[in-house]
Amino acid sequence: MDSIGSNIDLTPITFHLYSLRFEPYTGQQTKHNSRSIVKEIMTYLSREIQQGKGYLVNRHEKRDKAPQRELFLTQAVFMHKENRVRCSIALLRSGRIPMLKPADKFMLIPLDKNQGEIAEQTHFYIDYSKGRCVLCVEFNYHGPRVSDIEYYLRNVARDKLRVSKVTEVTMFMDTSLDKTLAELRNVLNIDIKVQPKKLSGLDTDVVGQYFTSLSSFGQKIQPKFLKLEAMFQTQGRSIQSSTEINEEANKMIRNLLTRFKSKPYNIDCFENFVVKYEDKEGEEEVFNLLKGKKEIIVEIDLKTNRSERQWYELIEPELNNFVDSLT
Repeated sequence: MDSIGSNIDLTPITFHLYSLRFEPYTGQQTKHNSRSIVKEIMTYLSREIQQGKGYLVNRHEKRDKAPQRELFLTQAVFMHKENRVRCSIALLRSGRIPMLKPADKFMLIPLDKNQGEIAEQTHFYIDYSKGRCVLCVEFNYHGPRVSDIEYYLRNVARDKLRVSKVTEVTMFMDTSLDKTLAELRNVLNIDIKVQPKKLSGLDTDVVGQYFTSLSSFGQKIQPKFLKLEAMFQTQGRSIQSSTEINEEANKMIRNLLTRFKSKPYNIDCFENFVVKYEDKEGEEEVFNLLKGKKEIIVEIDLKTNRSERQWYELIEPELNNFVDSLT
């Protein structure tokens, strides 16, 4: 006999954590700060939703020939006691329309677009209970990413409400990123894996400095993945003099790690990013970018936990612990 609950189908869902900062316009610093701007943005969007309206932003509006990437907020609920906002954002799906398989047949039928447009949804939460705002974002491969949320909030704050000229999202990382930046003496090995189409998501100057050839190669032969491994030292042999230190490789890694920390959307472009390096004590260390993110992982029954409130209640205890840990 099956045990009680054996039919529950749990899916692990990952949430990543970021610091969210808004910089007011010159002369408005006494009137506005990040906390007040968050509340003003979300108050405006919440009223729009309550009135059956929406604020639609096309992230690719200024990109010639790029497919549309249209975003709009579907929920903004204030939790005044906790000083948080519970949100979800949708991405209208462009390009090829997915097919539907009937439950009792092995065939595919097209979805009826007459009923509306296909959309992907991402849940996220903003905590403004402390000096800096915390952004907690579900990782949804097909849905809006943190870079979409950052762009959307910037658009509302700058172009609609005129309360902020700069919006910054910085990923909370474990100590490995800061530790690597502080202790790195010499890069020994770099192992990178990337989808060529994702290279366009990197900051333009980063591509120009380090990945132009990879980008051109990917565009020419269109592989699914590109893998780059560079070895700068013979394994197991320590550095004998300062002349063996590869300053250019060290500079590259420091630049990239600093960029990952300040502009985390660059991280999403990589499938793998591992650096083996020698620290200042002469010990070999390994930095793995994709294992350094601060995250909350919860298991959700997607068939029954459908409400926004149910999603939030599952991550609330760990989000509370993280916010409380901040100084």
